[in-house]
Amino acid sequence: MTFYKRSILILFICALVLAPTTVYAQEESAPPAAATIQPLSGAAIASDNLPTSLVESIYTYLVDSFTMGLIGVDEYNQLLNSGLVSENAFFANSVFVGDSLTVGFENYCRSHSDTILTDTTYFLARVSCSARAAISENALTKHARIMPLYNGTVQYFEDAIAQMTDVNKVFICLGINDLTGGSPDRLVADMQTLVLRILEKRPDVKIYIISIPCVMPDVSVGALNNTNIQISNILLQNTCQIMGLGFINLSEYLMDEGNALCAEYSSDNYVHQNSRAYEIWNRVLKNYAFSEIIR
Repeated sequence: MTFYKRSILILFICALVLAPTTVYAQEESAPPAAATIQPLSGAAIASDNLPTSLVESIYTYLVDSFTMGLIGVDEYNQLLNSGLVSENAFFANSVFVGDSLTVGFENYCRSHSDTILTDTTYFLARVSCSARAAISENALTKHARIMPLYNGTVQYFEDAIAQMTDVNKVFICLGINDLTGGSPDRLVADMQTLVLRILEKRPDVKIYIISIPCVMPDVSVGALNNTNIQISNILLQNTCQIMGLGFINLSEYLMDEGNALCAEYSSDNYVHQNSRAYEIWNRVLKNYAFSEIIR
């Protein structure tokens, strides 16, 4: 047995002895002041590049970093005992804000094992929701049918999140419906307003923006097309850098060489996605969690 394989085996044994018995961390240290920006490449990225196991990625990182002298014993043990060596611990005490795409991801998580879902992973998502509707004066009246429910009533996102006292992370994936009747500039301005309204009520939470997924090649409804989605994602990425938010590059793992949604991921030949796409969502989110955990 090589030294590397022996080290992996020892680490797994240590993890079994020292890891908490719960699936996710009961207590987690406060997230850093600024989060990871996953840069856009402007091209499709093969999903084969995504690791299948967050736990294996962390173990490999620990062994490689320790054996190469990049981290010391204290840092090694700190991460090993952090409670984050799990497939979903990073997503405990979090809420996902979104539209029908996020509704689909919630359904995927609840019907599949080995996802990012924990007992304290929540969803505030509803079909046709948009950032523009969420910040409008008519959100609870005119737009009530597309605003998510919390505790049985329609509420502004920021008000619902303010009541989620155990939540410390907010993941936002909106934009598809904003572009049907708006523009990339307007979408980004509305997203900024939404983020600031959430932070005004909950200044302690860390906010992550998930890039807008691409759509099928022939989709063109208002400003909703793949060109404007790419423009919007670049603007959102820049906004995250300025505001200290996390940016998760999901879209490029779902696109084909023409920068459109891969046909194999489409459920309706339009904008909605199937379980194969949501498997990619799950892996992208775990990959992002890895980049945050090892910071």
